[in-house]
Amino acid sequence: MDFGDILNSWEAEEKARQKAGTKKSNGSEWRNKNPNAPDKKAVPAPEKAAPKKTAAPKIDPMTYWMRQYGVVDKDAQEEQRQQREKQLDRSYLHSMPCEAQIDLHGLTSDEAVIRLQDFIAECCRRNLRKVLIIHGKGNHSEDGPVLAAVVRHFIERDYRLGESGHPDKNGGGKGATWVLIREKTKGE
Repeated sequence: MDFGDILNSWEAEEKARQKAGTKKSNGSEWRNKNPNAPDKKAVPAPEKAAPKKTAAPKIDPMTYWMRQYGVVDKDAQEEQRQQREKQLDRSYLHSMPCEAQIDLHGLTSDEAVIRLQDFIAECCRRNLRKVLIIHGKGNHSEDGPVLAAVVRHFIERDYRLGESGHPDKNGGGKGATWVLIREKTKGE
């Protein structure tokens, strides 16, 4: 094959590319060609065109970084800190509403203690801070209020319970007792 034959084959390939609609060769394809790659002419054309893959939407670098590492909401952290301080304030704890209550009317002393143990354990598990125990004033008891003494004794003995008191008359007066539940320490 001489130089003239090579030029003629290039011109023939150029005309074929123009008919097929491919771009014009600049003669540098041979530089970028992988010598181990199979010849494109030898590979048969697929019968059906492969479906085009849709490009994933581009994400700007800031959004990518925030998705990767997350965001620290300093305002929310400050609100939580203030809320913790507020809960530690005695006046706030005294004025806050009770988050749960139990009614012990009609129970014996032993039944009341068992129900109180279960109730306080559940309240601690739910991280409640203030509960109301309704025990009655003992108007129907012959020897005076029995359940009130049981509740007071239970509160004094249980390490999970803190300060207690009676609500105003609208909340039950001397027939009920509110109790503050101590926060768990890391070792508990």
